[in-house]
Amino acid sequence: MTPARSALHRMLRHAATFLGLATAAATTTTALAQDTHASAALVVAIDKLVAKNGIDDDSPGVAIFIRVPGKLHFQKGYGLASVKDETAITPTTLFELASCSKPFTATALLILVDRGMLTLDDDVRDYIPELPEYDSDNPILIRDLLQHTSGLPEYFDFDDEGVPMRHKTYAVNEDYIGMFAKVKKDYPLQFRTGSKFEYTNSNFLLLASIVQRVAKQPFGDFVRDEIFIPAGMQHTFICQSPQSVPQEDDADKYNRAFGYEWHEKKEQWKPSWGTPPEWPQKVMVVGDGGVWSNLEDMAKWDAAVRAKKFLKSATWKEALTPSTTRKGKVIEYGKGWFIYANDDGSVYGYGHDGTWAGFENTYYRHLGTNRSTVILSNRDTMDTDDLWTALDALVEKFVGGE
Repeated sequence: MTPARSALHRMLRHAATFLGLATAAATTTTALAQDTHASAALVVAIDKLVAKNGIDDDSPGVAIFIRVPGKLHFQKGYGLASVKDETAITPTTLFELASCSKPFTATALLILVDRGMLTLDDDVRDYIPELPEYDSDNPILIRDLLQHTSGLPEYFDFDDEGVPMRHKTYAVNEDYIGMFAKVKKDYPLQFRTGSKFEYTNSNFLLLASIVQRVAKQPFGDFVRDEIFIPAGMQHTFICQSPQSVPQEDDADKYNRAFGYEWHEKKEQWKPSWGTPPEWPQKVMVVGDGGVWSNLEDMAKWDAAVRAKKFLKSATWKEALTPSTTRKGKVIEYGKGWFIYANDDGSVYGYGHDGTWAGFENTYYRHLGTNRSTVILSNRDTMDTDDLWTALDALVEKFVGGE
């Protein structure tokens, strides 16, 4: 690439970022008229912070959203969604949310609870009879899945070669469900159900399948109809089959990021995840991950959660309150959300992180400052905790708390 063409690409990428920021900010301002744009000084400070983290116009990057209603609205993309194609990350670029998908799965399940179609104290085997009976006197309940107290083994540990795929090129939730009985001897319960918290993706794989069976429609369709559309998340989708990846009318604007991993020996970024058909996925399990979204739509998700949409107020309260083991020990997880509390038990925030094949993401809301932060990154070297901490300090400096 010649220097002149390189400079032109950088100029176009900056223009795309600016236009994406303006368009997305205008869209969100319609829903939250009190939001105000970040000051020029704060934008410059965040730009410098991102550059300090090694992100430039020629490498995988990050998209950042920060909201304090009435005080601040910031969203901007940095770096490349695709290194090969030199497409920029903007507020409309779609990322694999990884485990940031879990709150959507939990909300879908709790919608069914509110409708009286199941209860949190139902035996999981009432809906998934193929799951082996690990302890007849102490069954796994739906609440155990939601709060990670089931004791189930991690399905990632199963030998993929043994999974009987019903589709020729990829495996889905229903394929893995049968594996729990097949490998029960080698992969027993990790601990007595309900006795402690241990984060396990298997829990949310099963929750998605329960939603699908009870709702009698594909999991992705149910979440789309009951959450994405009502929230106005027009471009968010669940990748549960090659056919589930939408064909955008404006694909250049709503580009999809590839996940990248840094290869030290070769000193280059290698793509490690994407959407079909560009990236054929062999495992298309959903519930624990599988949601693709962007800053534009995550701003709408944040608004919906703040407004306590979709669920009854008592159900939201339970979802965002620390759960307990069956002996009453408080754990750091609610129902699909990590819950952050002070030593006295008072909750000061909630959110979720997500890591998968080059994607590093976080959604976090701090209640004391009423601040929401979304970080979506497609580079495996990104430390979202460190970045969030630094962003938080900048917001305190330029905007202040409540």
